[in-house]
Amino acid sequence: MNDLIKKYRINELSPEDLSVLRGNANAMDNQDLENLILDDWLHEEINTSSVDDKLLQKIKGKIDQEVKPESNRFSLILRWTQLAAAVLLPVFVILSFYLYHENTALLSNEIVVETGLGERASVTLPDGSIASLNSESRLVYLPKDYNKKERNIHFGGEGYFQVKHDMNIPFLIDAQGLQVKVLGTKFNLLVRKTDRTAELALEEGRVSLLSTHTNKQVILNKNQKAILDYATGNITVIYDEHIKDISAWRRGDMVFRNTPLSQVIRTIEENYNVRIKIESEEYLNDPFTSTLPVSNLNEVLEVLEHSYHLKAVINGKEIFLK
Repeated sequence: MNDLIKKYRINELSPEDLSVLRGNANAMDNQDLENLILDDWLHEEINTSSVDDKLLQKIKGKIDQEVKPESNRFSLILRWTQLAAAVLLPVFVILSFYLYHENTALLSNEIVVETGLGERASVTLPDGSIASLNSESRLVYLPKDYNKKERNIHFGGEGYFQVKHDMNIPFLIDAQGLQVKVLGTKFNLLVRKTDRTAELALEEGRVSLLSTHTNKQVILNKNQKAILDYATGNITVIYDEHIKDISAWRRGDMVFRNTPLSQVIRTIEENYNVRIKIESEEYLNDPFTSTLPVSNLNEVLEVLEHSYHLKAVINGKEIFLK
């Protein structure tokens, strides 16, 4: 409790810390809470670096005038404490009210984590779950409701989720055309408005996937991938022994195993925000197996050139393979 009060006073409380502090404070009676705060104030070192020296000297002068020469050391310290409390306690009360108001406002607002083109980010949610966001992704949650009856987030883009296990508070993801429900697991979710399908690849645990278009629901187990067709609302489940290849973007790679070259090119285009045209279209159905970097376009083009004996010509955002 003392650590939480200190963090509260210096404005370093997280939304989760504030929730714990509020619960502890509500469980205490007023006298115990007052004694706890007073003890914190009396024994915590106060930073006076921002206080004007003239003001401190003025306060000291008034103390010197009121303290008699024959006063013992204990009386002097007591008088100092009383005057310091008279000066600083109102400041502390006002500051505490301000910090409480700011943290309350924070809890009432949505938290939004968003990545731009070529950006990646990781966020730790209030329950300790971790969401890693790939390029052009968006995660939103409401702190005041999160981790009470549900752990609910809204998501779009591509993300890798490591969800803390909690039997009593399900983890829910609302996205375009689907809802994901888990208790604790690791999975990769790809759901973009520009795609015809959404994909969930499950590495650990079990996941429930619901199509909000047809209300069709499937349960996924380890190493299974679900593909949701936006047009029909149908969900296809397949087994993939290389399921971890799908989240290879987290370590900076794109992994392809016997993937049609047309799909490889589409993935490269999305990752690098370019358009690729290939002169020999007969290559588009060829199976392609390789690991390509997500942050070095020149290296990617070199692999394609050597694999198909082509030459890449770059013109702004357009690339021609001849």
